[in-house]
Amino acid sequence: MKTSTHPGKLVKNEIEELGLSVAEAASALGVTRQQLYNVINGKSAVTVEMSVRLEKGIGSTADTWLRMQAAYDLAQLRNSKAKIVVKRMTRKAA
Repeated sequence: MKTSTHPGKLVKNEIEELGLSVAEAASALGVTRQQLYNVINGKSAVTVEMSVRLEKGIGSTADTWLRMQAAYDLAQLRNSKAKIVVKRMTRKAA
């Protein structure tokens, strides 16, 4: 099954290409160093607010950052979907 990459990896690459430290990038984005560290290491998701900060600070659109996060989350869930037990719903006979 195809796996998706956490968007934090792309954030990390962008920060490195800019020659910034995590602390410098966090300051520019208006978040704590720990918040940014958690995102770039895949420990935290890219939230709606973080997506807007990334849009303004790095580029791409907030929508793109959120779609990448959603794709990652869905891929992770699909890899463990056997743990989700659901009965298929059908129309009740009249």
